[in-house]
Amino acid sequence: MTVARAAAGAQAALDRVLLVTGYLAGAIFFALAIFIGYDVVARKWGAELGIPTTQVTDEIGSYMLVLASTWGFAYALWTDAHVRIDVLLPYLPRKLRAAADLLAYIAMAGFACLVAWRCWLLVFDSWDTGITSSTYLLTPLWIPQIILAGGFSLLALTAVLMAAAIALGIKATGGDAAGPTSIA
Repeated sequence: MTVARAAAGAQAALDRVLLVTGYLAGAIFFALAIFIGYDVVARKWGAELGIPTTQVTDEIGSYMLVLASTWGFAYALWTDAHVRIDVLLPYLPRKLRAAADLLAYIAMAGFACLVAWRCWLLVFDSWDTGITSSTYLLTPLWIPQIILAGGFSLLALTAVLMAAAIALGIKATGGDAAGPTSIA
């Protein structure tokens, strides 16, 4: 098996996973908007309309926001949807532009690896101590923390694979047609 074939297989698998997480993030943001909208109406006119408030909107909304945002980070990186300030990049020669992309992905991978590592340590600590939230639901804190750690781990994996694709001269499949270039 050649490196190119292995990279293509890894990109195809990551493409499928990130497509699911991207759509999941979008669906969660939509559900969160409905959930918060319902609770706003229930708090304001609940007595008149006969509908109860959820009383856990803050906690559940926070967990949904963590899931949707962190699991959407990798999809946004893969599809080249992150905000990017391109002042000089479009005017650079192709190889220099690829080197800048490589440096950006390496920096992103380093940051995401560091945050994921610290989040996983927090998950294990919360699991060992059995700490729970101080809210109505008393949620074990390792649950939202594992969501956060998983999202940053996925972001780190995506950034590493995109940096490797550039270094190996392989076009990352997730980006747009003018997306990351290769050094080779």
